Amino acid sequence: MKIAIILPTLQGGGAEKSLITLGEFIVKNYPEFNIDFILYKDIRDYDTVLDVISILDKNEKVSKNLLKFFNKLYKVLKSYDIIIGGLELEPSYISIIFSKILRKRSISTHHSLENKLIGNKFFYHFLNFILLRFANFNICVSNEVQKLIIKLYKVPSNKCICIYNPIDIEKIRMLSNEPIEEDYKFIFSKKTLCFIARLEEYKGLKKVISALKHLENYHLLVMGKGNFNSYYDYAKSLNVENRVFYIGFKKNPYKYIKNSFALVLPSEFEGFGMVFHEAMALGVPIVGSGIKETFGNNNEYGIYANSIDEIVNAIKMLENEEIYNYYKKTGIKRVENFRVDKIANEYINVFKAC
Repeated sequence: MKIAIILPTLQGGGAEKSLITLGEFIVKNYPEFNIDFILYKDIRDYDTVLDVISILDKNEKVSKNLLKFFNKLYKVLKSYDIIIGGLELEPSYISIIFSKILRKRSISTHHSLENKLIGNKFFYHFLNFILLRFANFNICVSNEVQKLIIKLYKVPSNKCICIYNPIDIEKIRMLSNEPIEEDYKFIFSKKTLCFIARLEEYKGLKKVISALKHLENYHLLVMGKGNFNSYYDYAKSLNVENRVFYIGFKKNPYKYIKNSFALVLPSEFEGFGMVFHEAMALGVPIVGSGIKETFGNNNEYGIYANSIDEIVNAIKMLENEEIYNYYKKTGIKRVENFRVDKIANEYINVFKAC
């Protein structure tokens, strides 16, 4: 069975990483499946052993090459049995529309709380309402996302299911054992809070920097793509710039997470929160927000904190050794539910049901 996963690029997001993990595991362990990535443009932060087909050159814009884009996409997708939209919105719209044109099967994936992602952009809400019901399946990365898609866009419940993102626990733990570079070792001379995300406002980095003002014995390590200049200026205005360290995007963030006191990400919204679960796999407590399901209804898996005061209180709670060890052990146990072999099996059942 040939399966195409459509994505704009393979740049550094949790959704892209999870799809690589899933695809590589399935192809390695289930030879009856062949999975390729179909990218708008061949731009990658992540490596993969799977075949990658690019529709446009790196310097070409989709908006200025629509005829070329759709013509090549049509030719490429003809040979596949299932077309997966690897992200919500455009990639999923493409998978649904081309599956109807080519008489293929389609799967739309939803990695975010789309009402917050889209905001007041009526056009996207309209397309979701019209198109999503025509996918063979809509796969949502959490129960919260699933409930939202069914309620907001009236997708039939038998076509909208929850399958969590896969976590390759063994690989994460193996990579976490790599030594930290000499240039970065000084960062961990104090207890270190770790923030990993694209540097976008809704991810909440300013809140973490503000919290650092009240956590004098901590350093803050920041990883992710984006412009850090405004955040540095903000840290400087609070006189904490000497305790905030930005090291950019890292293919292997796990060695830094492992040596951190806690992972802190007070995001306004998340669909699953890959980095939370990767930290759990390493026994590092999580503090943040974005999706209640990740932390449990009563903070049984991590400490839900969105405001500056909540972040400060959460970190001070973790200074209690008994509480710290509770979240360390609970996270390690919780992440077993997201093992890649378990999640891959759930996807295979969907492929067969299409």
